[in-house]
Amino acid sequence: MFITEPANITEQAKSVSVTMGDPATLQCRFSGTKVLKVKWLKDGRELTSGQRYKVHSTDKSSVLNILSTEKSDSGDYTFEVSNDVGSSTCEATVSVLGIPVLTAFSLLSFLFMLDQIMKPSFTRKLKETESIKGSFAHLECLLSGSLPISVLWYKDEKEIKTDDKHKCTFFENTAFLEISRLDSADSGSYTCIATNKAGKDQCSGALLTFNLKHAFPLLSTEPPSVLERPESMDVLPGSKVQFNVLLSGTPPLTIKWFKDKKEILSGSDCSVTKDNTSTSLELFFAKALDSGDYICEINNDVGSDACQATLFVKEPPKFTRKPDCVSVVKPGQSKTFECQVTGTPEIDIYWFRDGNEISPKPPSFVKQLSTADIVKGSNASFECQVIGTGPFEVMWHKDLKEIKSSTKHSFSQVQEILNLEIQKCDGVDVGEYQCTVSNEVGSCSCRTTLRIKEPPSFVKKIEHVATVLGKSAEFQCVVTGSPSLSVQWQRDENWILEDPKIERTFENNVATLRIPVCEARHSGKYTCQVANDAGQDKCYATLMVQEPPQITEKPEVMKVTIGDPVSLECKVAGSPELKLKWTKDGKELKSSPQHKLSFENNLSSLKIQTTQKEDAGNYQFEVSNHIDTCSCKVKLIVLGQCKILYCNK
Repeated sequence: MFITEPANITEQAKSVSVTMGDPATLQCRFSGTKVLKVKWLKDGRELTSGQRYKVHSTDKSSVLNILSTEKSDSGDYTFEVSNDVGSSTCEATVSVLGIPVLTAFSLLSFLFMLDQIMKPSFTRKLKETESIKGSFAHLECLLSGSLPISVLWYKDEKEIKTDDKHKCTFFENTAFLEISRLDSADSGSYTCIATNKAGKDQCSGALLTFNLKHAFPLLSTEPPSVLERPESMDVLPGSKVQFNVLLSGTPPLTIKWFKDKKEILSGSDCSVTKDNTSTSLELFFAKALDSGDYICEINNDVGSDACQATLFVKEPPKFTRKPDCVSVVKPGQSKTFECQVTGTPEIDIYWFRDGNEISPKPPSFVKQLSTADIVKGSNASFECQVIGTGPFEVMWHKDLKEIKSSTKHSFSQVQEILNLEIQKCDGVDVGEYQCTVSNEVGSCSCRTTLRIKEPPSFVKKIEHVATVLGKSAEFQCVVTGSPSLSVQWQRDENWILEDPKIERTFENNVATLRIPVCEARHSGKYTCQVANDAGQDKCYATLMVQEPPQITEKPEVMKVTIGDPVSLECKVAGSPELKLKWTKDGKELKSSPQHKLSFENNLSSLKIQTTQKEDAGNYQFEVSNHIDTCSCKVKLIVLGQCKILYCNK
């Protein structure tokens, strides 16, 4: 026995208030035995999908979306659902905030109202959901508020991203989360957070998964079976198309729709709904490209079934642009007549002159493709011009392989001008390009080459150099890049121009700077800059010219009277770190109360506080660094004190 359930609204539409220009959404949920018929009405007039409204219905819910509200959209809306044994209706009100009458006092408030943004609000929140492990779960909630709205989903406070298992969508103010291949880990609390510039709102609901044997312990496993197949359709462009399938079988069921072997998923132009007893595919606005075979496949653990329906979108030929009725040209000038037509392929085109059909001419190029030398990372454009009788079939090839339209390659045709645009060229785009044009009576082709100008870069950079005064130093680097490359050198902030003491060469992409005899002034930071039409690059290194130690000033013989102080001084030069040493008779002298050693401003001093007779002798001063050692000798003569003798007469 089969019991027919009358149509019944289980969740009524809720009244909403919106700012003029914002979208408004009304949604109802219902139950009842199929086939169910749904309607949305305003002032007794049925509303259908078009430029201002979108109506989207499944076997359990229906949504009316007003895309951009106007003042005239305010009023009462009626939803009606019916089947063979009953009907049910409900009403909701849409209030559109209009533009007030402006006065001097209210102008500020009006300007504020124009900038007002309504924060998101959930008009239908998530509910507790139960589903069988291995099947899928469908969570949805309805939003109001000013667009754009950002929607995020969370499970147990962890964000959910769209992947093979989860699909997150936001369509016509409804947020959807579909979870496939359910298991125990999918049970938990799910939260939807909606955000716009005015604020945010959130709602939560629980999902419980359970084993099929626990839900139906006495149920035997039944393979899927199609009970009611979809009907093939011939429709006009813009029509709404819905394929419905009734099915049976033991859950969990995997249900998929395909066209041209490609799976169809819910999006802006279609909707796929499915449960354990039915599935439907709805195309909101049929287009000529939608023509073809649609296949529904159902699977479970013990079997599978499938059904097919054909859609043909019929579009008669129609001129959308016609040739000029009258054209005036001078003798010898060319004239092109153009018209544009739409319709279901294939469309046969015929041209007539004074009632006689014009025979087509094969295509030929009046402007060939030009060679392109392109900077790496920039766009390339190939252009040619063709004459002949259209329509033309145009094909582009690279190295004999056909080029398809993509984000990398785009084609355009404006009258007789054909163009190929290549985005962000790199090495893989180098090669031979060919444009082939054909019509029903012939074909022609032309070729060109794309080359990449690569900016310069360093394969090997210059390195830091340390040398000794008077010795040679050399910087060398290896560069790559498209010709012609120019090389320039800098020391510190100054460009190195012609200098007889510096040698510069650039051969086989090797740049060299050589200083045969280094001077102290050659120390500094060196920069090598290489450039071409595509860009430039730089590298840096330092040159340190180090000096061996030397004694620049020294005494040779010093005389001092016994008991007087004396200072032996030597002035030195050289790269740090300098090490100093004073010795007498082969014994190194250290600072003491009698001998004071000091070094300041490159002057080394040995000061004897009170000269004694034994201080006389040869002193040696030695200075050294990591390069060399230098020394000198100083002789100290200690004179005795003069004695004054008195004699008495």
